[in-house]
Amino acid sequence: MLDELVALETNERLLIVHDRQNDGVARAFEQVAQERRARVDRIDVEALAPRPWVRCPQDVLAAVPGADVTLFAATYEEGEYDARHTFVTVATANRARHVHIVGTSRRAFVNSMLASSTRVFDLIAALRNAMRPHSKLQVRSQAGTSLEVEMAPNLRWFANGSMIRSGQWLNVPYGALVTSPAQVTGTYVVDASMGGGYGSRLGSLSSRPIRLTFESGRVQRVECRDATVKAYVEKFINEAMGHDRVGLLSLGANIGIAAPLGELIHDENMPGLHLSLGENFASRTGALWTSHGQLAFAAADTDVDLDGEPLIRHGRYVRLV
Repeated sequence: MLDELVALETNERLLIVHDRQNDGVARAFEQVAQERRARVDRIDVEALAPRPWVRCPQDVLAAVPGADVTLFAATYEEGEYDARHTFVTVATANRARHVHIVGTSRRAFVNSMLASSTRVFDLIAALRNAMRPHSKLQVRSQAGTSLEVEMAPNLRWFANGSMIRSGQWLNVPYGALVTSPAQVTGTYVVDASMGGGYGSRLGSLSSRPIRLTFESGRVQRVECRDATVKAYVEKFINEAMGHDRVGLLSLGANIGIAAPLGELIHDENMPGLHLSLGENFASRTGALWTSHGQLAFAAADTDVDLDGEPLIRHGRYVRLV
């Protein structure tokens, strides 16, 4: 990661911010950075403030200026979206190259690194080049997904997977091409994983899939045999404006990921189409609306057609690779 994603150089300053559970991860990055003769500052945020972090501690934000590379590694906890968002905003505003590792187990971290970054980056670039202003995606799965997605000329795709440059950031695990859609119609069956603190505790959704029905990009119906899961999704949809809309969709392009693990941050990068409600990163996607807060979903073994041509079959790319 330090070589291929951020290209950490001698005498550059690396700021590592972490919680107690990621102490080992933080110390590993610290050791490798020091071997590359970088200057390293490491902050255990839980030593500064109890969780959940409603806002990012000022001591943490004050340490950002002057950092060439920043790394945030923490478990996922409800109520911390604003704190994490603030840190990313400050890091990128200070032109740092930022790596974001939130809610990722050791297994998911390692599993997502099985394919070389070059192959993943090349596939993302090929996907971006294949997109057209009015491209359409058709998505199907044996679990019951039957979805049509339409793009528009004002909407832009961005890569969650490329060499990180000054003022940019990347979620790890990585490996997807992401945008905000113009229209989404049909049914999407979530049988891999769901985001949020509750989703991370649920793990795999293969035995209790969520069925989302869309019209004009908005959720019309939520179905799930698990009443608690259904209520959780419906609560998110009803708690804020724009939470019923598809904010982002992503084409997973990490070809090293063969199967879901029940961890959203890992599963949403496996080959296939994944989506989220709410936040659409309008400044990056060109979307003409916005929302605050996000709930993401991943599906397994989807078939995807791009402009009528096969692109993915059963979670494997059949072209562009």
